[in-house]
Amino acid sequence: MKNKIFFPSIALIILAGCGVYNNIYSDYDRTVDFTKYKTFAWLPDKDSSNTPYNNQIIRNNTINYFTHCMGERGMTANIDNPDVLLQLVVKTVNKETTVTSPDYNSYPSYFYSNPYYYPNPNSYYYRSPYYYNFYNYNHGYITQIIEYTQSTITLNIIDRKENKLVWIGTAEGDLYDPANIKYNLHPAVYDILDEFPIKLIREHKRPKN
Repeated sequence: MKNKIFFPSIALIILAGCGVYNNIYSDYDRTVDFTKYKTFAWLPDKDSSNTPYNNQIIRNNTINYFTHCMGERGMTANIDNPDVLLQLVVKTVNKETTVTSPDYNSYPSYFYSNPYYYPNPNSYYYRSPYYYNFYNYNHGYITQIIEYTQSTITLNIIDRKENKLVWIGTAEGDLYDPANIKYNLHPAVYDILDEFPIKLIREHKRPKN
C-alpha cells in the first residue's frame, strides 16, 4: 500500500523530531584582517518569493537576528559608509522521502487461555488462568511519501571598498511544517555566526531550539 500524504503523521514527527537547521557551513578569506571592520549595511532584498517557507516576513526576521548578532560583536549599522555589506540569500527546494512502517492495524492476533487453575499455598486463592497472546509480525506495512522543503539560509559578507566576498555562512535543514520556522530561525543565525572571525564582546543568552 502506498499513500501520498501532505499532513503530519507519526512518520513525519519522527523525521522532524530534532532541530531543523542542523547542517552548518562557514568559510572566510584568511588574508583579511576582520578587526578593521566596524560598520555594516544590508544590500537590498531582491528576493520576491512569497511562500510559507520563504517570504518577506521570514527574511525580515532573519535580517533582524543577524543585525542583533553583529551588534553583539561591536559592529554598528552605517548605510552611508559601511565597511562591509551584508547579503541574505534564502533558498527552498521541494523534496519528498519515502518512509515504510508496520501496519499494526492489519496485524491479526491470536488469543489462547489455559483452563487449568493451580492452587497457591493459601488454599483460599487460586492463580489466574494462563493466557497467550501473539501477533503475526510479518503481516503488513504502510509506505508513505512525505513531502518536505529543504531550506538554506546564507549570509554573504562583502568588503565594500574592495568589492569582494570575505566571509560566507550557511545553515541548511529540512522543514516539514512552516510553523517550525519561527522557532528555528534565531538559533540558526547564532549557529551560522559561531565561527565568525569577529567574536562576541558581551555574553548573550542563546535561544533554544
